[in-house]
Amino acid sequence: MSTAERTAEGDRDYDRCREPWSSRSGSRSRATSIGSSWLHDELQPGEHEPTSALLDYCKRKFLRPYVAILTLVGLNPISTDMTSIRACCSYVQALMVLFVLLVGYLLRYICGYRGDRGFTSYRDIRPITNGTDGGATTPNTIGELLFGFIVPSGFNLLAFVSAVLVCKVIDHEQLQNLIERVFLMSAKPKRLCRMLWLFLAIALALLILLFGYACCVVMMQPSQIVKVSWLAEILSDWEMWLRVGLLFTILLQDLVEIIILSNYYIECYLLRMHLETLSHKLLMHSIDSLDWMREVLEFRKLLERLNQHVSIPVCFLIVMNLAYAFAGLVYLFKDFDFHYCALKLVLLNIANVMLWLFLGLLPFFVASSVTRVCQNAQANGHQIRVRPFVYHNTSAEDLNSTLLFAASLDMSAKLFRMPIQPNYLCFAILVVVIVILTLGMCLNLTALGKI
Repeated sequence: MSTAERTAEGDRDYDRCREPWSSRSGSRSRATSIGSSWLHDELQPGEHEPTSALLDYCKRKFLRPYVAILTLVGLNPISTDMTSIRACCSYVQALMVLFVLLVGYLLRYICGYRGDRGFTSYRDIRPITNGTDGGATTPNTIGELLFGFIVPSGFNLLAFVSAVLVCKVIDHEQLQNLIERVFLMSAKPKRLCRMLWLFLAIALALLILLFGYACCVVMMQPSQIVKVSWLAEILSDWEMWLRVGLLFTILLQDLVEIIILSNYYIECYLLRMHLETLSHKLLMHSIDSLDWMREVLEFRKLLERLNQHVSIPVCFLIVMNLAYAFAGLVYLFKDFDFHYCALKLVLLNIANVMLWLFLGLLPFFVASSVTRVCQNAQANGHQIRVRPFVYHNTSAEDLNSTLLFAASLDMSAKLFRMPIQPNYLCFAILVVVIVILTLGMCLNLTALGKI
């Protein structure tokens, strides 16, 4: 095939994919290159247009399950075609989730349960003897009340409220636009669906680990778990219901966090795949350079939405998770009295610290992967400039314009309004590792006893 024929074929391929919102706008262009065997299996009776079938496949296999999962905690976006009754029910559901979260924060304080170490009092985690009363009347200091319960609960609450505002007020169907655009540009839509379920499987595993730790700690507690002294007698007959209510609210809080983080990870993956597809099309000359510039500018808008809006609830959760992780480390190395605890409780607390640390650092790794792809896109102009067999019919003026445009791109994923660079992230991980090793060397860790 000659270069001219390849160029003409690339132009036709771009014309087939240049309207990602064709499901809601005018007539749709045909995309015959997408009509592979898997697509024929997915066609419904009466459908003859591959682009329409691809969008239908996107909605049934990706968009609808994804929105259904967001609906579990009231984070489903409000679309323009949604009826007023459904929109009202969506807001009511979000308010109900908010109310349960507030009740959960109150139960955490009443029972003295903290995310970084389980139950706060030393006597709460020791077996009851004749000389102890189970520690139910241990008072809280103002510092423990503020930094152990109010501040972490505030970060969790702010994350949920900001996520509701982003999904229901600010979004304006941008999530659906992103998904449809990526599906239309991708040559492997099935792979996108598999990655969705892979992300959801990982999220489910993390949720099980978080809730499993809470179940183990609550079940290992003595019969009295109420920490507030003046409520101990009043709620003495409601111990079982308090345990069930505490576990249920902890599950909901963990579910909200996991869904917010998973939404960020999936959107980062979609953006990364979108830019990689655009770069591949430019290097293969299956898209015109001017059209590539327009698509990159659209990508920049989607990236700005990620940085300006979607990352806000994630930032609140990062602060909370890393605070839990480092507070748990200090508790393990300094304050935890291992002489009165079973080894399984020590291992549970270590696993809890590692889990919070993983949840706190993972958004930085995901954001750095998006930044890496954005940096690679800057080199596209230089790469096409040195491809004589692909772009030899293109004028030098067009090539120079593409090179200057690509070199001027300054795109990166941001958290806390700061660009996340892989090299800076590696340095931060190095600092964390050194701090942990220093604590282990300088403090007396007696988890396994004396030798």
